Amino acid sequence: MSKSKQKNPVKPKIGRSLFERFEDWCQSRDNMLGWVLTILALLFSILMFDAKISIGHDDALYIMAGNNYAKDFFGYYYTDNAPLYVMFLALPIKIFGVKVLYLKFFSVLFFVASIYFTWRAFSQRIPYAVLFPSILIFAINWFALTYASLTYTEAFYLMFQGVFFVILFKHFEYLQKPDSEGLKKSWGKWLLLGLILFTLFFSRTVGLGAFMAIAFYFLITKQFKSAAFTVVSFGVVAGVVELIKRTLWGSKVSQFSQTNILYLKDAYDPSKGTEDLDGFINRFIGNTVIYLAGRFWEILGFKNEGTDFSGPLALFTVAILIIGLITAFRHKQKYILSSALYFFALLSITFIVLQTSWGQTRLVMVYVPLMLMCIFYGLYVFFNKPGTKGYQIFYLFTVSVFIIVNIKTTNARILKNIPIVKKNLIKGDKFEGYTDDYKNFLKLSEYCADSLPEGSLVISRKAPMSFVYGHGMEFFPVYKANGPSDADSLYNFLKSKKVTHVMFANLRLDPKVSGDVSSQYDPRMPPIMLAYQDYDKKRIINSIHNYMAPLAQRYPDRFELVKVMGVDEEAILYKIK
Repeated sequence: MSKSKQKNPVKPKIGRSLFERFEDWCQSRDNMLGWVLTILALLFSILMFDAKISIGHDDALYIMAGNNYAKDFFGYYYTDNAPLYVMFLALPIKIFGVKVLYLKFFSVLFFVASIYFTWRAFSQRIPYAVLFPSILIFAINWFALTYASLTYTEAFYLMFQGVFFVILFKHFEYLQKPDSEGLKKSWGKWLLLGLILFTLFFSRTVGLGAFMAIAFYFLITKQFKSAAFTVVSFGVVAGVVELIKRTLWGSKVSQFSQTNILYLKDAYDPSKGTEDLDGFINRFIGNTVIYLAGRFWEILGFKNEGTDFSGPLALFTVAILIIGLITAFRHKQKYILSSALYFFALLSITFIVLQTSWGQTRLVMVYVPLMLMCIFYGLYVFFNKPGTKGYQIFYLFTVSVFIIVNIKTTNARILKNIPIVKKNLIKGDKFEGYTDDYKNFLKLSEYCADSLPEGSLVISRKAPMSFVYGHGMEFFPVYKANGPSDADSLYNFLKSKKVTHVMFANLRLDPKVSGDVSSQYDPRMPPIMLAYQDYDKKRIINSIHNYMAPLAQRYPDRFELVKVMGVDEEAILYKIK
């Protein structure tokens, strides 16, 4: 529904349908509704605020990388994925230091801004009966709110995604003007579109699909010049930015470390080899089932986390999304159509490039409001056909079910979260909310920063988390048991890296299930045996145990016990003599 259509005089209320009356009511309160949803997002973000670093590791990695930029902006380049968010983190870290709460407040602001910009982009352009429930559900969604206060890239990307649609839709309307032909008058607007498209890519690598989706939109709507201009504008901006990057950071820019991982069958075991064409097809199908039959419905509260995936449910989800897409195309609803092509493109890239073992819900979360608009629009048009006026109540009932289930799930999470965040923020217990394995690991990381001699370098399985809770102390990361296989080589390697200590932690393989078997220190045995006691019976992340095994087996007396943190699922610190 274009803005021009929205400005038509209001028809008499007599005999008007539910949809028409709701449309009039929302249109007269458009600005107010946008702010109400924005404020709701802020209030619920506070209620769901998470003051801790997640155990997923990546958010701590971003903070550590942001700190590297803050220390030497042009001497460091982040290569694990798109670096724009990490570059941004350098600014508050430079001003405030590594203050986790400050960084989290920025994430909340980004999430809240994303709600405002998304509303502004679609309001007066698509039916309010489609827009309002979609934004409402996302603004108070438990999973989106969880990431609203984490230092992952999601909130940051969501904000730019909202800005992108504001710019894109205004560009659509500019192209409808008779004097929009030719680059002489419109080149600035095309460069702006290219810039925001590149910003999506620079914020999230999969955002590369955005310019492909928009170019494809112009092609299927027979705007061939615009399709070409989209590709050229993106290419010009990308080329200029690449030139600047090469000038400022040199060869560091080309060291993009994530690309090689994507070709592996197993991201954590290169020995299994790389994928062939059949492997990528199976990966796409597998991820479609995982994300569209599982993660999407988990976010909305219709499925519990960790439940079985369903092939038929995946097909159903794909079907209702495609129906919405086709409906938008047939009714020339360019705003729904372009946004649907956008999330279809980015989801397709995600499903192809990522191993099924990852299955991270956050990867589909950023597209949820757009997916809801697509689904609801298909239903809206179906129940808004001539002769179906009396059936519009079924649409409202369906949407109400989505809203009620969403509210119920979010309310349960809030009630669980409030006692934890009170202890985190009011009582100052920054470890409350972690299970014992992580409490002990993070407390020991803090102990290392507070108690070890200056210049100490400690091996840590999750070095970025140790960095954050260790007041910015550098730790030596060991993620895989891929070190030297003999004791002397390992010892010499660690010595060359100036490693002085090692932390052994009982971090659970399954976050919900303790893997601890109580260990009792036997003074008759070398101290290192405490770390390996009942080792084969524990369900823990054992990378460091395996990494250090050659040295521990041959030279057990080279390990001096320094600190045992905790009684159950303890973390143990040794000095390497």
